[in-house]
Amino acid sequence: MHTEVLFEVLSQTPGKAQVQHLAAQANSGKLPVTDLLNLCYTRHKPAVAFRAAWVLEEVAYTYPEQFVPHLPDFVSRLPAQQNLSCQRHFTKILMRCANPKARQIYSTAWSAIPEHEAIVETMFEWLIDPRTPVAVKVNCLDVLAYLQDEFPWIGDELKSQIEFLLKDGSPAMLSRGKRLLKRFFPHNR
Repeated sequence: MHTEVLFEVLSQTPGKAQVQHLAAQANSGKLPVTDLLNLCYTRHKPAVAFRAAWVLEEVAYTYPEQFVPHLPDFVSRLPAQQNLSCQRHFTKILMRCANPKARQIYSTAWSAIPEHEAIVETMFEWLIDPRTPVAVKVNCLDVLAYLQDEFPWIGDELKSQIEFLLKDGSPAMLSRGKRLLKRFFPHNR
């Protein structure tokens, strides 16, 4: 599928079935994953970028063997993602890849990525940005929690951020924040 055709398809609101169909096309090679990733950075049509990110997340979840070769590019471009709706899908992909209990295909690809520090910086930036939606923030918390073995300094900062966010937190923030505090900081509460 050419980028122009994909752009037109994503200009319309797809349903879950269409997102799954587009992901299957990426799996079959009819839809280049690179085109999806590029469309996630479409600034003049934020809805198209959001829909491309939704399809990209579906590819990452359902067809990791198609997504994993693009993980280095995905990670290197991560700090440039300003679309708040795309950030939600991107953090969900990162949660899948950074999880220490991730499938082998993700953990192998993740360990080959040299830019983990840039991911940490981006997650903290999104976490403290007042414009960032709660759904993105709670995902950032998970990604950072997964990376604290690699970067021990994250622990104290993450705990402080969670405690701060719990003060006036939404139900989603309260639920995820308390779960993370209990799981990762059980003796410091």
